[in-house]
Amino acid sequence: MTAAQPTTDRSSLERRGRWWLAVSFLFCPCHLPLTLGLLAYVAGGTVLGGLLRDHGWIAAAVIAATWLAGTARGLIWIHRAERGEMACEVRAAR
Repeated sequence: MTAAQPTTDRSSLERRGRWWLAVSFLFCPCHLPLTLGLLAYVAGGTVLGGLLRDHGWIAAAVIAATWLAGTARGLIWIHRAERGEMACEVRAAR
């Protein structure tokens, strides 16, 4: 399947939505201390590590926004699958 082809299969849309929900679960704000700790450990000694240390609230806001966007995207795909919509609109040929 290429990017130009629409996805009409309901199970494919639902699978895509569930994937978005699973990935966004990693960025859930309730896991924020673990996520920030892991990022600080991995990026320790780098510029990114210093930014995380000095701007923890900004990093927390970015992680929470990522979670919110991923969760919304997943729910949209699942809702489209339930309604039987296609992933992208296809115009009729004239």
